[in-house]
Amino acid sequence: MSLARPHLVLLLALLPALACGRRELRELSRASDDVATAVRRGDARALSQHVVVGARHRVDYAAILADKQQRASWARGLARPDQVRPGATLFVAPDQPLSVVWTGQAWVFAEDPTLLYDQSSPRAALRSLVRASTLQRWDVLLALAPERYRLGLSEDDLRRAWTEGEYASALQTARERLQKHLAEPIVHDAHEAVLDLGDGEAAHLEREGSRWVVVDF
Repeated sequence: MSLARPHLVLLLALLPALACGRRELRELSRASDDVATAVRRGDARALSQHVVVGARHRVDYAAILADKQQRASWARGLARPDQVRPGATLFVAPDQPLSVVWTGQAWVFAEDPTLLYDQSSPRAALRSLVRASTLQRWDVLLALAPERYRLGLSEDDLRRAWTEGEYASALQTARERLQKHLAEPIVHDAHEAVLDLGDGEAAHLEREGSRWVVVDF
């Protein structure tokens, strides 16, 4: 297959996003104003409603709302941010969500769309896990495991676990659940990441050097 057709498909897929870029920018600005109002009023409950569920417990509301001067400082920054950059998730395949960002003039990819098994971000690592387990790329799955797991694990161990082991069905069900949540917000810092899967379940990742690995899902 030539490169022309995939590039055309990607371009066509981006056209709706290009059309709504300015609308999303306005919505983000409005949301930022709403957060500024909640901070100015010292309303921790209203402020928490503007934070993704998985991150609410990690926000230091007391520090933000500590006193009138502190609230005013935060409110000014939120009401008049230096820059607002909308982000979105573009599905070029059911198991391939890609991050795109609005630059002010156009939507652009925030990651390399040609990499099948990327580990440069938490979402990329989870996407790679779904694809590798589906295509039975046990070598890729092994690379996606934390080093402490890899020490006593082989590709054949993974093959048996996913295809004939006692927990094969459970693993496949967990993969299907993970795939349905791939585009949802991932809470992360420089070292750890969590994707809320609902019903008290979550996918946990951690960084190893420049790569992200999947602790559990």
